[in-house]
Amino acid sequence: MRTNISLEEALEILLKESNQTEPIHVPLMDSLGSVLAEEILSDMNMPPFDKSPLDGYAVCSEDIKGVSKENPIRLNVIDFVPAGYVSEKTISKGQAIRIMTGAKIPEGADVIIRFEDTDFTDDSVTIYTAYSTGSNISKMGEDMKIGDSVIQEGTVIDAPEIGILATLGKSFVQVYRKPRIAILSTGDELIDIQQPLVDGKIRNSNSYTVAAQIKKVGAKPLMLGICDDGIDTIVEKLKSALGWADMIITTGGVSVGDCDLVKEAFQEAGAEMLFWRVRMKPGTPIAVAKYGNKLIFGLSGNPAAAYITFEQFVRPIILKQMGRQKYKLMEVESILENGFTKTSSQNRFVRAHTFYQDGKYYTQFPEKHSSGVLSSLSGTNSLFYVPSGTGPHEAGDKVKVQLLDHPEVLK
Repeated sequence: MRTNISLEEALEILLKESNQTEPIHVPLMDSLGSVLAEEILSDMNMPPFDKSPLDGYAVCSEDIKGVSKENPIRLNVIDFVPAGYVSEKTISKGQAIRIMTGAKIPEGADVIIRFEDTDFTDDSVTIYTAYSTGSNISKMGEDMKIGDSVIQEGTVIDAPEIGILATLGKSFVQVYRKPRIAILSTGDELIDIQQPLVDGKIRNSNSYTVAAQIKKVGAKPLMLGICDDGIDTIVEKLKSALGWADMIITTGGVSVGDCDLVKEAFQEAGAEMLFWRVRMKPGTPIAVAKYGNKLIFGLSGNPAAAYITFEQFVRPIILKQMGRQKYKLMEVESILENGFTKTSSQNRFVRAHTFYQDGKYYTQFPEKHSSGVLSSLSGTNSLFYVPSGTGPHEAGDKVKVQLLDHPEVLK
């Protein structure tokens, strides 16, 4: 088991040891936020015919050559075509057909004139502007053609992809399965959130915080509740969860105290320890083990430490398992609004609020930074990484921060 390793080494180990989930077919609307596990080829032309992109009149360009406000032309209107219908008439010299947005272009027409550019009655239309052949016509296949690769494998499905898949008649789509992640909080001091507080006890907030983080990245959290500080009980819970979960996250019990038995429990459950302790603060005592192809994370019981180590190590692994090709957080250069006065003796992540104004990013720090403080995480949306031996940082300094709500953009 490796101990006291760097941030980079820890993440490298985790990415190497993690596996992608298998592809599954899901109903179209259930695919939102998932990663596409197949290439989508178009089996149709879109639009499937030349159509009008606006309301107006379909005419022949030969009839309107040389027309102007001083020399308009009057054409006879021989039909009306709403969207979804096809005119059975062919336009001849001196004729026009009234047409609505989305309707198929009638035979003989090669220009659409906007209503706004005409004077019209039920039987005739007067045109004042000359248009070139093909004006205001959406050509067959201009969006997609038969055989076109319209969505690449590995694409995260968002609203536009849902629309494309619907256009192609895909009621089901193949995506990488969202992993099932079990959450177990350990500690004799913990009680359920609906229980009244008694002296010496605290409510189990970590399970809910971690579950929300899991749900936010698109995976499926399943809370196992609270486990006391007895190793046999922890091992029993782990073995049970390993039968169905893709990953297990525990909080608490990974430090060096007499009751910190989680590492031992990982091994008693049959898992191989990958590493314990990473050179960072908060969250130094993170422990990670592997059971078959499943990772077991032991995070600190301190709320902010659990939150930050999740963002640095667990989140990218979940994203990789779901088929994401990029899993780093976006980094931006930002200007400090207030200073961070400590000189950091070790790598440190400082919670922060970052906002964009007048073409620049600005970052503010809350007053409380302790790993046991949860309340100052509220309203934060970024992390400021302070390498060991650097600082202090003063207001006005330019720094780099990680934006928690913005994963790295695919190039």
